[in-house]
Amino acid sequence: MDSRVYPMSWWQRMVGIVLLAVGSLFLVVFWWGAASGKREASFLELMFPVVYLLFAGVFTIRAFRNFVCLSETSIELRTLTAKSVLPFDKIKGRRRYVDRSGDEAPDVRHLVLVPNDDRFPRLDIEELYRFDDDFYRWFNALPDLDELDKYRLKTSNFGLV
Repeated sequence: MDSRVYPMSWWQRMVGIVLLAVGSLFLVVFWWGAASGKREASFLELMFPVVYLLFAGVFTIRAFRNFVCLSETSIELRTLTAKSVLPFDKIKGRRRYVDRSGDEAPDVRHLVLVPNDDRFPRLDIEELYRFDDDFYRWFNALPDLDELDKYRLKTSNFGLV
């Protein structure tokens, strides 16, 4: 199996570019009026486009720099601030869950890889990457820990003094 790199989805990248364009428009509109002397701009009006552009820049860089890499021996999750690698022989199994953000925001699905060794990271991957059928075949072939939990004996000390 060759190494496969899965970047973030195209719509994440497109949203970042649109946010940068809107921020640049804000910057030009607010700062041009103040620089040309056509209107008096407050400090807040001048700083809003700068803060907005910083946010949009981080969002866009994240969309273009984050990726998941499935190699011969491990899976790697690379984000802006971290790199997490989990060797295949250290994977205990997989889990899935949905983060319900609310009424207006879309739900985000997560793919979780649980290690069998505490020295390795648990990979919680948002399904915002362009995964292909090969990735899902590999992921679905791992033991399903959610399904195994349904049949595991659950002991409880609830109510014991």
